Amino acid sequence: MWGESTLFRQTLLVLVGALVLAHFVSFFAFALLPSRDAQAITLSGIAQQLADPACDSLVPDLAKTRKLELSRSPQAPVLKGYMRSDALLHAQLAQVLGVPDATIRLAWAEGSDIQLDRPVDLEIDGRAGRLEEAVFLRELVAARQWPGYWCTAQVPPPRWANSWKFRVPISVVLLSLTVLLPFAWLFARRLSKPMHDFATAADAIGRDEQAQLLQEQGPREMRIAARALNAMQVRIQEQLREREAMIAAIAHDLRTPLSRIAFRVEAASEAVSESVQRDIEQMNAMITATLEFSRAGGYTKGDQPVDLAAVLRAIAEEEQAMQHDVRVSTGDAPVIVEGDEVQLNRLFQNLVDNALNFGGSARLALRREEGRAIVTVADNGPGIDPAQVEEMFRPFKRGEPSRNRQTGGVGLGLAITRAIAHRHGGDIHVANRPEGGLLVSVSIPLAAD
Repeated sequence: MWGESTLFRQTLLVLVGALVLAHFVSFFAFALLPSRDAQAITLSGIAQQLADPACDSLVPDLAKTRKLELSRSPQAPVLKGYMRSDALLHAQLAQVLGVPDATIRLAWAEGSDIQLDRPVDLEIDGRAGRLEEAVFLRELVAARQWPGYWCTAQVPPPRWANSWKFRVPISVVLLSLTVLLPFAWLFARRLSKPMHDFATAADAIGRDEQAQLLQEQGPREMRIAARALNAMQVRIQEQLREREAMIAAIAHDLRTPLSRIAFRVEAASEAVSESVQRDIEQMNAMITATLEFSRAGGYTKGDQPVDLAAVLRAIAEEEQAMQHDVRVSTGDAPVIVEGDEVQLNRLFQNLVDNALNFGGSARLALRREEGRAIVTVADNGPGIDPAQVEEMFRPFKRGEPSRNRQTGGVGLGLAITRAIAHRHGGDIHVANRPEGGLLVSVSIPLAAD
């Protein structure tokens, strides 16, 4: 649909359409002009042609007449209703050929003849004859009856495709398109590229607030929009840094009073001490997760090559050493991305921990696809409501609503994994498996060769 087309395509189509429309106007202007296609054919030349009984080749005097066509048929040619004839010219032609009038046919398109009122002397088959010369410009039929057949010489109506009125406009259109189409393409490309870059930058900000600022270029309106987008991105980055610093400071400062509480509660009774100690451990876990989330949010992607296959195999080996049901499929070839190995290890370790906590097992697979590394982590857990998938990436949101430390942390695992994936130019998606359980897919760009 037109409304869904790109600005580049719309602009290019408008330019090309305007060009074609302009040339079609020229085309019809040419078409309305009178035709000059036909070569002149004289009555004396027709007489010489009909005197040849072979009726299969043009006589030497007419060898240059491309429009004349010869044919044999058992019946006389049928003359079209719009054709006219002239009794005097018909009689003169029969007299010069020495045949009865009934064995001759002569007709031409109305208005295409020019009678010169000039006598021409001919000698055909040793007989001298005279006729009033005439010139025929367009469609004509002349025929003579021979024993057993009619020889017909005719000039058919000019074919539209062979008409100069057709060839000239089409040649002009094709030549103009050949010359102007590159300029139209460049114009449309130059006009639409700033819009494309603007949309790409806006999408990148939504995925990674640390994305590069948009270069201010293009028309004045696009430079103003780019400047506003860059200012908004800077403000977002400042607000995020302030938020992350505040969260980290609060979480860090909470550890001191918790340590005092833990020290003082040791003097309480065993029942009270155990209960309070569990609460303290849970609060410590929440603080640790919050600090990790804050550090993940402030992380800037590095440019060190990291072999994802080696990272996944190391995680699987560590989990298998602890008797956890974790398997990995990476292939033999390394899969290199650019980033921080510690952060990437945290990303996939979080996903494996979730799979083990909720499904009891984890199946990791790595593959290449269109310049990206795709890592999938599958489990056999209960899955998730599709309507709640996006909610699971929000900080402190848990799929299992209780705060039981045996079934997960405080709801920051997926938020941390998405933050790390975004910093590496990637993304993460969660979906239910048809056979049951959850499938988490992480996509990260491969390193440039």
